Amino acid sequence: MMRHMASSPARASGPSHRAGAVPPALLGLLLVAALAGCAVEQRTFVDRGQGGAGGTGASDATGAAGGGGASSDAAATTGPGGGSCAGPSDCPAPAEPCQIPACVGGRCGTAPLPEGTEIAPATGDCQRTVCNGRGAQVVVAADEPADDGNSCTSDSCDGTTPVHSPLPGPCPGGRCDDAGQCVPVQCAQDAECGASTECYRYTCDNGLCAEGPAPAGTLCNAQQDQCDGAGRCVDCVNSGGCGECCVCSASGVCVPA
Repeated sequence: MMRHMASSPARASGPSHRAGAVPPALLGLLLVAALAGCAVEQRTFVDRGQGGAGGTGASDATGAAGGGGASSDAAATTGPGGGSCAGPSDCPAPAEPCQIPACVGGRCGTAPLPEGTEIAPATGDCQRTVCNGRGAQVVVAADEPADDGNSCTSDSCDGTTPVHSPLPGPCPGGRCDDAGQCVPVQCAQDAECGASTECYRYTCDNGLCAEGPAPAGTLCNAQQDQCDGAGRCVDCVNSGGCGECCVCSASGVCVPA
């Protein structure tokens, strides 16, 4: 009796594939796609709180960023009235002339000018306004008298006060009088000014006429009497007007000694 035996199926040549297994080529493609989908997103940002452009960094789930630039909040506020500064030129000028703008620690302030610095120089007032080195101004005396334009005066200073004293001498068109005024020439000799007496005299002084009483005690009347200082010739004003026999009384008369 002949038996028929089922023959086993022939095995295919090449690599065997188990049910449910992923081919290696497909597995590679899937791995590449997964990596591409999980790539870290790169971005460049500006940190508004830190100013300037930040570095390129990874943005994670918490939103942390890479290092930023210098803080814009820390930058100086420039311009007058801003309060803060980067230099003296950012600060307003002080009202006090003896102070200058200063920027200290990023804040506007003032600094004093050196002691002795002259402000608003003015000549001819016998004084100088200078800084005291502490930001205030003081007035000091200066030998800088004003020229009053009068050739008949001498200009000088008495402390901080200008003084203009009469100065005798010639002046344009005349002579300087005792009041410091230029007046026309009046004379060339005493006689042109008036008739003098022993006790009252007219003189010509540098082209100007002058007059006045002779000093008291001046001998007159052939040297027997004396001038009283008021232009009159009297018996005596002192014992020098009397002879050796007499003295001058309180009434201006010589009486026996």
